[in-house]
Amino acid sequence: MGKAWRNKYFQYTFSFILAFCFVSLPRWEHEKTDAPSSLLFASDTLECSIMLDKTLRARGYNIGYLYELFQNFEQHQRCEINLNITDSDPQAQWDNLIAGHCDMLVLNSERDTVPAAYSDEVVSTVIPDSKDNVCVVRKDNYNIIQTLNYWFPYFKQTQEYEQTQRYHKSYRIQNRNGAPISRTTISPYDIYVKRYAHIVGWDWRLICSLIYQESKFKMGVSSSRGAIGLMQIKEQVAKTYGIDDIYDPEYNIKAGISHLARLQKLYRKAGADSTNLIKLTLASYNCGEGRLEDCMSLAREKGLDPLVWENIAEVIPLLREEEHYNSDAVKLGRFNGGETLKFVELIMERYGQYCQSVKK
Repeated sequence: MGKAWRNKYFQYTFSFILAFCFVSLPRWEHEKTDAPSSLLFASDTLECSIMLDKTLRARGYNIGYLYELFQNFEQHQRCEINLNITDSDPQAQWDNLIAGHCDMLVLNSERDTVPAAYSDEVVSTVIPDSKDNVCVVRKDNYNIIQTLNYWFPYFKQTQEYEQTQRYHKSYRIQNRNGAPISRTTISPYDIYVKRYAHIVGWDWRLICSLIYQESKFKMGVSSSRGAIGLMQIKEQVAKTYGIDDIYDPEYNIKAGISHLARLQKLYRKAGADSTNLIKLTLASYNCGEGRLEDCMSLAREKGLDPLVWENIAEVIPLLREEEHYNSDAVKLGRFNGGETLKFVELIMERYGQYCQSVKK
């Protein structure tokens, strides 16, 4: 009796599973091949804040990935998403979300917690392919979460999704023993570097070496002096080139390269040859054109050609000494230029490694 009951039970269960699969299959196929048709946010503007701190900064290419993901989502929805990267007071960001000044809040689930006062007012979803990051919205904006979750399986089938996978790759150019690894890429941002390298006329691999020196390709880094992102460019400098959002990786790179081009033009106009032009430009990018002008003036005072990098490298250490930084040739005072010397040296050294390992 028991055995017969078990056999019948398994027959019913198996039949139910087959029936469920038969009914569900057309829907699964539909979701697999067709784009979501609803454009709930067409022509709308959504405000999205990404909470940034040292933990998120350490997570490599996350900011770049999030930018590209949301850009694809806004293109599909035919809306506009204003991304605001912030490391301000987390409580203020939660208050902005609840008050309606922000529609979406992206945070790190391992680090950030929902304030107890707001725990019943928000819902969230994990952002696919983005380690430990979640998107949080107010409950009355739950349709944002639904639309994101519905859109992503479709997005995974597209060429644009395949392009975003470059943010999850390893970009080592050397083995553990120091031997070069032959490859065609240096970072997830090569596409942007190549797009704008013509502005300054440099080998794109040299610009990548500069970016690595500035930020190690981590978009979220910022300095105490207000330099931001991949190329450590300041907002006021970027605005002189018509660029407002320097947290967008593409435009951060464009602003940095535009600044390099302006500096290079100064030293080319002064008569620097091609051998010295790049190093003078790199040095100026690091310490500022005013500081480099002091170095050039001191070199000139000592009878050295100020457009030869070796001469500049020779006088930079002198600017730590009072008798030299109090010279009439020096306008900005004492300069501990060891960082600038190392900056130029490491960029050129790494560029040589890139030339060995990475196809032009």
